[in-house]
Amino acid sequence: DNLDTVQDEAALQQYQIQALGPLRCVGAMKAAGLLDKKPKIIIISSQAGSTKWRFTQNKDKGGDYGHHMSRAACNMCAVLMSEELKSMEVPIVMLHPGFNRTTMTEKYSAIWDKEGAVPAEEGAKRVLYESSKVTMKSSGKFINVEDGLQIPF
Repeated sequence: DNLDTVQDEAALQQYQIQALGPLRCVGAMKAAGLLDKKPKIIIISSQAGSTKWRFTQNKDKGGDYGHHMSRAACNMCAVLMSEELKSMEVPIVMLHPGFNRTTMTEKYSAIWDKEGAVPAEEGAKRVLYESSKVTMKSSGKFINVEDGLQIPF
């Protein structure tokens, strides 16, 4: 979508899933006493939620409002939860899973090789590796599993 074709209903659905979904899940875990076991909480987000990266990746075009805005809201939610759960010593980290060859990214298959898209199995291994490194020190951070570096909000 763009400013000529705003898709507000689709954007609201994306917020329901991508922004409120993690909040609902972690809230339910807390209510069930599961956070007492000091789990690591990993939220699969997307670099699409980086406002800083939009100046490069969406330069001069904007668009895809619901996806980008709901991912930014997801990341804000995770940071707020990380602050709330510090006293319980429960870390929360957002991971960008990288560019994976999936049915979701098939529309970009022409650039998979050029942009370094990996098979989903490899992407999953990267997510597991970065998940294994999560500690209270990394809580609230937004990490790119392709290189382990922090993504700017």
